Amino acid sequence: MPFIPSEATLLPAAYTVAGFAGSIALLRLYKLRKWGRVRSTFSLRDKTFVITGANTGLGYETTKALVRREATVIMACRNMAKAQAAIEKIRQEVQEESKDSKSRGTLIPMQLDLASFQSVRQFAGELQRAVPRFDCLVNNAGLAVREPEFTREGYEVHYGVNHLGQFLLVELLKERLLEQGTRVVVVSSRMHEIEAEIDFENLGRWVEYGSRLNRLYNNSKLMNFYYARELYKRGYNVHVLCPGLCHTDFFRHYEPKWYHYLLFSPIVWLMLRSAEQGAQNIIYAATESVTTPECNPVTGHFISNVRIRRSKFPFDETTSSRLWDESVRAIEQSSSSTA
Repeated sequence: MPFIPSEATLLPAAYTVAGFAGSIALLRLYKLRKWGRVRSTFSLRDKTFVITGANTGLGYETTKALVRREATVIMACRNMAKAQAAIEKIRQEVQEESKDSKSRGTLIPMQLDLASFQSVRQFAGELQRAVPRFDCLVNNAGLAVREPEFTREGYEVHYGVNHLGQFLLVELLKERLLEQGTRVVVVSSRMHEIEAEIDFENLGRWVEYGSRLNRLYNNSKLMNFYYARELYKRGYNVHVLCPGLCHTDFFRHYEPKWYHYLLFSPIVWLMLRSAEQGAQNIIYAATESVTTPECNPVTGHFISNVRIRRSKFPFDETTSSRLWDESVRAIEQSSSSTA
């Protein structure tokens, strides 16, 4: 005779499951409140933002939020077809949200491949010719890979794209940024606090550090922070932030197994932010004045969970200038070799 659980057996089990599910839901709610949101809704009609990697993930959500507030957004994207598709999708979503046919903001796609110095130079020239003034440059584009990949100039991509590409872009726009007081937003990560260093002996090389973490990625995020510190020292209006660990296509270069989805889906749902939630930190950095003489990249402060906090990393006073010099040298060497 088959075993049939009695009501006395089923009820405690049901209560246990319900209690567990309720606890998970409450923890998720706590996380959502902790992560924070931008509450300001004032119009950005007269503001122009340049966002790298604007067609996907954090860049897409940031672009949509700014356009919703009537801003003009220059979408600096590697793939123009994907940029155009993103524009159409944003237009549709914003129109559906507003429930009217009123046009909100302006979207302008421009091609930029941070893995190519030639593309960066071409973009910078076209931008300055086409846009007399822009209020904020958001260095959002970045990547993380498992297998060795290199830029057109031969640098491993974490260094070449996450740091060197945006370094060159800012250098090419330097006069405009300083003269107009344009805000520069640097997207770093709290991973700069974890097993990260500026390995000057191996800059631009693919190195296997023997760690479960992607040390090359972590190192590039530390470079971002040191770079922001040096920008601030040189008079730039710069904000640095961590968007948090987000559920986006950022890790598209990784290939998880089917059982990873089964095992980690509940954890992902609980611990990872959506791209829209992570973008709140970028929007905050781009639209709110939070950098002060007391709280800025040089003092170790950055934006996380839509508030200012201090990094745990023990920054020193010489690395930022050395990284700057090494970056200039890398660009000059690449330019001379292609001349």
